Amino acid sequence: MRYLSISLAASVATLVGSGVAAADGAQSHRSASLGELTFPFDSAALGPEAPAALDSIVAFAVANPRVKIVLDAHTDPIGASDYNVKLAIRRAEAVRTQLKATGVDGNQIVFAIYGEAGANRASYPDDRRVTIWWTREPLAALIDHTFAGKGTAVTWGPPLTVAQIQGATEPVAARQARPQHQVFR
Repeated sequence: MRYLSISLAASVATLVGSGVAAADGAQSHRSASLGELTFPFDSAALGPEAPAALDSIVAFAVANPRVKIVLDAHTDPIGASDYNVKLAIRRAEAVRTQLKATGVDGNQIVFAIYGEAGANRASYPDDRRVTIWWTREPLAALIDHTFAGKGTAVTWGPPLTVAQIQGATEPVAARQARPQHQVFR
């Protein structure tokens, strides 16, 4: 069984934006990249440049409260697989903490944890990342997307019914602080 969790955390070396636009307007697509944070080896600490790098993402999330902000957390393949999943979770948690501290609703944030199993880049430093994107897709589609990409965990905040996960209804769970929910595969 593989542990699935979504967390936000990152030690930012760079954030590459992709043209953040309003999602509630007349856009035809249902998701788009917002940027990417890279991390030093074996670290989940946000760098001093993180707050400024995340400003446009915070502005987008606050202006579009109905979209989900997805944090895809990755590591390089150095080390044990289970350690790398935990490191990816810590990176996602760090990013989430910063996003929440600057005004993003924590219930908007979803973690997709890949560890070392996700798509590899040209170099190990490029693999140490949290990719941030938005979507209107139901949570079930995010879970399917994560598992199809060899992800190991998906985590979100409020408790949801199966109908809510599948996108059939609006969430009815109270918006108070509750334990994170996890999907196991």
